[in-house]
Amino acid sequence: MANCVLACLVVAPDAVIRLGALVQAAGLAMAATGRPAALIGAALLIGAGEGPQLTALFAIRHRESPDHLRSQIFTTGTSMKITGFAVGAALAGPLAARSLPGALLLAAGVAAVAGVRGPGWL
Repeated sequence: MANCVLACLVVAPDAVIRLGALVQAAGLAMAATGRPAALIGAALLIGAGEGPQLTALFAIRHRESPDHLRSQIFTTGTSMKITGFAVGAALAGPLAARSLPGALLLAAGVAAVAGVRGPGWL
């Protein structure tokens, strides 16, 4: 649904990446409260931020990739994303076992920094 709304608006993919990260940061911070209603809202916010962000990521990859390297860049980007999820889960697991709200707030902070700094801040 969020992709349909954004398709009607003319929004640069770079702005969608930033806004998506900030929306996800808000959702993660909301989830840290642990209240049931807040968890439902957090899940909606995180999903609303992630869907358009993925579409914008594909648009940026398509825009920035030379035609003859596009398939390799998409494949490598996907592999890096999966690896990043695995590394993040390995690092966050012990923290979440100790303090779930702390892990969620740390994730919210990382997402907020990514949203403020924009793509390519690493």
